Amino acid sequence: MDRQRLLLLGAAAAALTVGGLSRVLIAPHPTAPTPPSGLTRLERSARPDDPRAQAMLATALVREAQRTGDSALYHRAVLAARQTLAVEPDHPEALKVELLGLHQGHRFQEMLSLSRRLAEKHPSDAFFHGLYGDALLEVGRYDEAAEAYQRMVDLKPSSATYTRVGYLRLLEGDAEGALEVLKLAATSADQTDSFAVASALCELGETWLALGEPDTALDAFTLALEREPGLARAHLGRGHVLRARGEVEPALQAYRAAVESRPLPQHRAFLADALEAAGRSTEAAAQREQALTEGRDDARFQAQMLLDLGREPDRAEALAREEYARRQDVFTEGVLAYALVLAGKTGEAHESITRATRLGTRDARLQYVAGLVASARKDTAAARSHLTAALKGFPPLPPAQQARARSLLDVGAGTQAAPSHP
Repeated sequence: MDRQRLLLLGAAAAALTVGGLSRVLIAPHPTAPTPPSGLTRLERSARPDDPRAQAMLATALVREAQRTGDSALYHRAVLAARQTLAVEPDHPEALKVELLGLHQGHRFQEMLSLSRRLAEKHPSDAFFHGLYGDALLEVGRYDEAAEAYQRMVDLKPSSATYTRVGYLRLLEGDAEGALEVLKLAATSADQTDSFAVASALCELGETWLALGEPDTALDAFTLALEREPGLARAHLGRGHVLRARGEVEPALQAYRAAVESRPLPQHRAFLADALEAAGRSTEAAAQREQALTEGRDDARFQAQMLLDLGREPDRAEALAREEYARRQDVFTEGVLAYALVLAGKTGEAHESITRATRLGTRDARLQYVAGLVASARKDTAAARSHLTAALKGFPPLPPAQQARARSLLDVGAGTQAAPSHP
């Protein structure tokens, strides 16, 4: 590891941040137990008619859900929070758990309405402003999300606050700015919290991927695993870098570790891509079918998988529209554009991908869809630019989509329309 990378990682190693859905981490109760033994004791001792105990239990369950990725814990947390709210309807911590349950269940409009009301009612509580910003992100209202996060910064410039700002900057294509904001999180570091430090390193690793520095990103993911060996996000990040390098077996090991740690359908899909790239098509197909089954409640994921596989295009488009009705972020917009261009609806696809890429988000999938749309519109220069970026970007595209991008580039991107299926 060279000196520059060591300096970058040294600045990040203590940062306390969270990522993905964990960005909506609520403030821990000061007496929240340390899972799993403390959580078990709390579950046994918390009486249903004790609102304070149920609120503590709800908060502890959320923290454990964020640590393990076990979505069932969110359901238990919401049930505990509602026990509290039945007695104390305005209990702040229970209301935060209720909001997290809405987020987890993709009930974004309800989350938006409730979080706005609570932020207005509790103007000095930074986390309500943060949760309101998170809801705004999901419905694609990025300028308003930035305002909500700024109010959070003004109230409580903590690591959780800076993480939200950093993630928004990353969405906006400002990876350099995101990196600077994430470094601010180091000033509020808790080096005794190995999960938080490992998550911080993953956050920065993903930012370095967006900056086109996979070697530094790999170092960050590796260091994260030294702090938290079972962190799926770190295994997944290592898998992306190793697969892009062509290191087949190490990439497969990393993706398998991610699936074993958190058997999410998205993780299985990445494992299937790596297996396909390694020529193990039968295993890849089995993983994809399992991912489709496990992800049946996620309309956006289902739509993307079906489109990648060239199956049930009408259903895929319907699923993409269904998800877009409740979630207008750039990634859902990108999946909708994907469905539209493969259905031959080039005009609609162009409008959709224009909205999806308006922020400049650095994402290989968005670039790939933009390339397909430009190709279908016979815009050679734009198609070449987008497809080249897609092949260099992260996370790596599935093998079939990589092949399609190279094919379009080989024939002079934009000289033929995108196909109706891969």
